[in-house]
Amino acid sequence: MGTPSQVVLVKDADMQRRTRQALHLAGGLDRVVHRGDKVFIKPNLVDGAPFETGEIVQLGVMEVLIDEAFRAGAADVIIGETPTWRRKTPSIEAYERLAERLHATFLDLSQYPFVEIEVPDPVLFPRVRLSKILDDCDVFLNVPTLKTHVQAGVTLAIKNLFGLVPGRPGTEDKGLYHRLDRIEELIVDLNQARRADFILVDGSYTTFHIGPRPLDDFTETFPLHLTLAGVDPVAIDAVGATILGIDPLTLRYLQWAEEKGLGTRNLAAIDIVGTPLTEAFERRAVDVVAFANARMRNVQILNYGACTGCLKYAPQIQRFRETTLGSKALFIMGPHATAAQLPPATEDAPSIVLCGSCAAPTFYNGLRGVFIPGCPPAIEDLQKTLRKMATAARQPHP
Repeated sequence: MGTPSQVVLVKDADMQRRTRQALHLAGGLDRVVHRGDKVFIKPNLVDGAPFETGEIVQLGVMEVLIDEAFRAGAADVIIGETPTWRRKTPSIEAYERLAERLHATFLDLSQYPFVEIEVPDPVLFPRVRLSKILDDCDVFLNVPTLKTHVQAGVTLAIKNLFGLVPGRPGTEDKGLYHRLDRIEELIVDLNQARRADFILVDGSYTTFHIGPRPLDDFTETFPLHLTLAGVDPVAIDAVGATILGIDPLTLRYLQWAEEKGLGTRNLAAIDIVGTPLTEAFERRAVDVVAFANARMRNVQILNYGACTGCLKYAPQIQRFRETTLGSKALFIMGPHATAAQLPPATEDAPSIVLCGSCAAPTFYNGLRGVFIPGCPPAIEDLQKTLRKMATAARQPHP
């Protein structure tokens, strides 16, 4: 591979051929794997979801990686994830069978020790707990999927390390971080604690990740037939976000990761090798606003360039929606909103809620409505506003 911020991009419907070509263009696994090495591969296996959802890494991609790791001289290849599934799913059982057939090991990381690691110059967390497998291996391969995400905007290379923190009852750091509402800060600190030696993104499909749900609810999944590879997690996430139609500059965690020296998000400074970026784009993926709006009628969220600080609150708004708020409402987010873009004032006009300091009403944007300040607003302030709107909707009208 050439420059540190080089990103390999390959488009091909044949996932195994595509994966091998991406590895070849990246210089081969033997640039990081040496004879006798113990190689740890961390795929995205969230919830052990069915392969067709696009949530998890496809078996064909993993088969190539295992084969190439052994070809490069690996003595052991271990595949692992901290499970969020309560019981084995057919997908997890398929992974176990693949590992056995190829003489690799599939490891439930909840059964493996976790160690506390100090984070140099943290965004927020000075210490994090990660699986000890990262200490015990010689080479760490990070293998995410290519998805949009409810909190982080996208889930690719940087977010994939979240699957290495404790997640089972009794050791549920994952639940704690979710309750703290600090996922973006955490994933940057995890990558500071331990960077991957090589990253390969399975973009066979894309989908939107919000948590476990029925298979028939995955209406936003569609094929991309892509593979990305490289060593710069920030560059890979910036390229992947662009492919999905997400502006990398709206992802707070990418800015923090760049500031901490983890890589570059500047597309002009990233050398893309293989398929041109313009040929990789199929159509805009479903983001958190589109996902929430599709499930509401009278209530809608309008995004005018908001960052993930505000966008992550879309599910909170969706939970209240029109059944609770009882009337039409528009939630405005982002610095580029103006009054001219909104529906004209009529007797039946929706209530306007301005979320976040960048949507503050000014002389220049002409915005008017209920303003929730903050960058981002405190979740308590948003919830208080929603409760007031719900209470007002229940009051009898004169």
